[in-house]
Amino acid sequence: MSVKKLEKLIQEKDGYITTQDAQKYGIHREYLSMFVKEDKLIRISNGVYQTPNVWQDFLYSFQQKKNRTVYSHGTALYLHQLTDRDPLQYHITVPSGYNTTQLKSEHVLTFTIKLELLNLGKTVLKTPYGNEIIAYNMERTICDLIRSRNKLDVTLVHEGLKNYINSPKKDLKRLMEYAKKLHVEKKMIEYVGLLL
Repeated sequence: MSVKKLEKLIQEKDGYITTQDAQKYGIHREYLSMFVKEDKLIRISNGVYQTPNVWQDFLYSFQQKKNRTVYSHGTALYLHQLTDRDPLQYHITVPSGYNTTQLKSEHVLTFTIKLELLNLGKTVLKTPYGNEIIAYNMERTICDLIRSRNKLDVTLVHEGLKNYINSPKKDLKRLMEYAKKLHVEKKMIEYVGLLL
C-alpha cells in the first residue's frame, strides 16, 4: 500500500520527494531507501530525492531542503526575466540569526534580514524546469538590489533597474512603499529619477 502511495506522491510532485513529504503522508523512510536501491529514486541531497528521468532542478531541490530561504537579488531578477544572465551563484535571503554555516558550502550568496521583513514581497515563481519555488516579487527584488548594491556586480544592478522600469508589469507605487520599509527610499528616488 505504501509503495503505491509513494509512487502517486512522487508523480504529484513531478518526480521529486523529500523525507518530510513522505512522513507527512504516513510513508516510512524505509520505502525511500528501497526505491533508491531499486533505482526508482536518486538521493540528490540529504532528505531530497528525484526520479532518474527528471533533470536536476537545483533551485527547487535546494529550497526543498532549506525551506526558510527565499530566492532574492540576482536570482529573483533572473526568475522575473529582468536579466538574461544565468546565475553562476544563487542569491538567497534568510532571517537574521539563521545558521548560515551549511549554506557556505553551497553555490549561494546569502543575505540576511530582520524576521519581520522576510515575508515582504514573497511570491511563488516557477523555475526554468516548471517547479514552484519561493522568491521575491519584482519590487522587493529591485529594493534588495539597491540595499545590497555594494556587494553585487554594478552592471547587474543597473540592468535590473533599467529592465524593471521598462517592464509593463512594474508597480512604482508598491516599489516606493517597499523602499520606505527597507530604508532605501532616498536612493530609490535617485535611481528611478535617472531612468524615467
